[in-house]
Amino acid sequence: MNILIVLPPNMPSGGNWTYSGRLQRGLAPHGIHIKRLALDQVQPQDYEAADIIHSYNAYSTGRQLAPIAKQYQKPFVLTMTGTDVNEHLIHPDTRPSMVEAVEYASSIICLTQAAADSLADVYPAASGKAMTINLGIDLPQGVGKTRADFGLQDDDFIFLLVAGIRPVKRPLDALEPLARVHQQHPQVRFVLAGQKLDDTTYREVLEQFATHTDFARYLGAVPYEEIADLYRAADVVMNTSTSEGLSHALLEAMSLGRAILASNVPGNRDLIQDGENGFLYADGDELVEKATRLYTDEQTLVKVSEGALQTIHEHFSLERELEAFRTMYNNVYSKNSCTTR
Repeated sequence: MNILIVLPPNMPSGGNWTYSGRLQRGLAPHGIHIKRLALDQVQPQDYEAADIIHSYNAYSTGRQLAPIAKQYQKPFVLTMTGTDVNEHLIHPDTRPSMVEAVEYASSIICLTQAAADSLADVYPAASGKAMTINLGIDLPQGVGKTRADFGLQDDDFIFLLVAGIRPVKRPLDALEPLARVHQQHPQVRFVLAGQKLDDTTYREVLEQFATHTDFARYLGAVPYEEIADLYRAADVVMNTSTSEGLSHALLEAMSLGRAILASNVPGNRDLIQDGENGFLYADGDELVEKATRLYTDEQTLVKVSEGALQTIHEHFSLERELEAFRTMYNNVYSKNSCTTR
């Protein structure tokens, strides 16, 4: 079986690339062969060769792909992101362009049950074909880099944000609050790593980090094979997004026992139980309060780090993820074969 996974244009990196690569490696031994391309890279022969077309991100990719899948008479699978469900399918300006993709899809993948429930609320006709598949973790072990290799000191207390530099990730959201924490606790540092995906946001990051060189560093894009080393160099890993499906960066960091501090938005709320396996913050003051607690209270830091590991072990199995996708693809393929006989 040949699956064409189509990703948003100009994005050969980030969570979706990690996600699809994990499926590509894991499903090949089962006879499911995945080709991954960004939307702007797909050629007509790629559509022709596919048994199933799978779109990641309904707004950026799915609404363009649905009519193409219809044209080629291919079954269509749609993975919905947090922004798809929480924003684009609700807003009157973007909802109409989403409807065809949602209606034509044979199966709709949501990353959390809350997202599937939200989809059913805002578009009830989709509920019968929506399913939740928990992500798995397949993180490279790293290349052995240390804090010093990233320009960090052993006695620093590192808050790390790994995120593509674009508006939805709000890469500057934590800068001023953590500057306030740094004033009281000079060992606190803020480190940002991520690829430039939006020119305006990138310029703002460079400008703002240049004014906070006493405690903040922007590392640029870090190769994925080094990401585990960077997580291990951190004390706390952050997510500052306005909207999330389910953050790969948080899951990966949790699998290494890192403490989490994340914005209180859907997706993050589905993963983090405040005070148990991490902390959530609603505004800058709460970020300061909880960042300070993580720095000053070692018992709390250890508790949420252990809770993060337990969450991964109990709910985010690579084997279960691969089996769920294998079953879903086989079901979609079988149903299409029956209807085309």
